[in-house]
Amino acid sequence: MFFNELTFFQKLKVGYIFFLEKKRAKNLDLSDIKARGMTNNDFINQQLEYIALFSSLTRILNKEKAIKIMCRVMENTAIDAFSKSSPEEEAISEFNDAFEFFRAYMAPLPNSCMKAGCLDMKLVENNENCFQFDIHWCVWLELAIKMGIPEACIPNCYADDYAYPDYFMKYGIKYSNKSTLAKGASCCDLRFERMK
Repeated sequence: MFFNELTFFQKLKVGYIFFLEKKRAKNLDLSDIKARGMTNNDFINQQLEYIALFSSLTRILNKEKAIKIMCRVMENTAIDAFSKSSPEEEAISEFNDAFEFFRAYMAPLPNSCMKAGCLDMKLVENNENCFQFDIHWCVWLELAIKMGIPEACIPNCYADDYAYPDYFMKYGIKYSNKSTLAKGASCCDLRFERMK
């Protein structure tokens, strides 16, 4: 997909650097990440491969161009990936109140994510018309930091911001995310508000 934007020689360079970056990723000390509960090696390897590719693009182009390219990749994949992992529409409609359905559906997330070792998130607001989770630690970002390129996480955050608003809007819910760890904030704030 993004290879169309590269010249022949750039493609060769990306391929070579990608090989070296994947090799470097295999030697990372991930003991602290695994101690948090992240033991899914397939997931870890998939993420490190993505980061290695992102790193390769930054070496040939620059970080800004690499972010733009990978954000376009996310635009082509995020909605389909999110829809496959979302609840069935019938289950949502049977609940009668989509906002309350998602509040109940997402309630176990902090504990589940902590147990899986992927996020440290907390429910920081929960009232009749809104609920909000703040994320203070993220395995996607930590892996990118381990590879020395935290910017690789920015397209991952962008994928959520691209897919979530329209998805939740059809259920009368406004989704917003004003800050992200990947861009240097103290947390990612995932906010869900009942639309009037």
